[in-house]
Amino acid sequence: MNKKYVLICGIGAIILLLIPFVGVIKIDFNSLFNNKQTSFIFWQLRVPRTILGFIAGSSLALEGMIFQNIFKNSLATPYTLGVSSGAALGVVIAIKLNLSISFLGLNGVYIYGFLGALIAIFLILSIAKTVKSFSIYTLLMSGVAINFFFSSLIVIIQYLVDFTQTISIIRWLIGGITPVGYKEILFLLPLYFFFITITFFLKNELIISSAGDEFAYSKGLNIKRFRIIIFIIISFILGILISFVGPIGFIGLIVPHISRILFKKNFKSIIIATIIMGGLLLAFTDFLARILIPPVEIPVGIITSLIGAPFFIFVLISSLKNRN
Repeated sequence: MNKKYVLICGIGAIILLLIPFVGVIKIDFNSLFNNKQTSFIFWQLRVPRTILGFIAGSSLALEGMIFQNIFKNSLATPYTLGVSSGAALGVVIAIKLNLSISFLGLNGVYIYGFLGALIAIFLILSIAKTVKSFSIYTLLMSGVAINFFFSSLIVIIQYLVDFTQTISIIRWLIGGITPVGYKEILFLLPLYFFFITITFFLKNELIISSAGDEFAYSKGLNIKRFRIIIFIIISFILGILISFVGPIGFIGLIVPHISRILFKKNFKSIIIATIIMGGLLLAFTDFLARILIPPVEIPVGIITSLIGAPFFIFVLISSLKNRN
């Protein structure tokens, strides 16, 4: 087995096992089954929070890797195509109107976030169909336009809500992982495994698409149809994910680059490393957000942005240097 895999998995396992034990309330192993309070904190709050952080982080990282691959742009992220702003708008409207429905025991806010993401997907595909082009340029520019439009609507709604709603909206827009119990995890797990499976299933097509449209057509790949399929799959999963944890940024930018540095051109290894390190990065940054300023919890989106913004500048400078 590759030594890099052993190191990543070993460090990751240690981090994931230790995270639930550390916090404002210290928990030792003996108290897990003897103390109701610590047992609840550990099993119903910290463990599901760590698991959800891992699922969300590895999904965002994998989405970022695929977007960078098919768009041939090292700065592409899961939020490039405006789906995140659609989900955000759905959640903001739900908070503003105090809409309260539930599905399978889940908070109704998740549903409205997903509906907002679906609207964004529909608008982007409609624009592409109208101009009869599903090229990289068309999808990117449509996504950017939709993103700006929905972001403007979000700002307008923020001006119209009361103080309590404003706090709720701002906190959600920053991004956070706050499950109680395992309902969210059980809902997301099938989608998570489906996403990983479909990524490995389409591994060869992803490699071919990264070489350009002409090369893809020469290999018999209908790049137009493939790009639409990938866009729809990722957008659906991203819309659901954002509805649960908010628009947490930069995970999908940072992790794929680190995976490529570690495993060069071995695409299968890059996929596996991206899944593992993406989950670890978000789980660990959420842990930092929980313990840095006790008893106050910092929204994890702030931590990822503090780490990601300098990294983004580094990647941008490197890309420009390589072109010159």
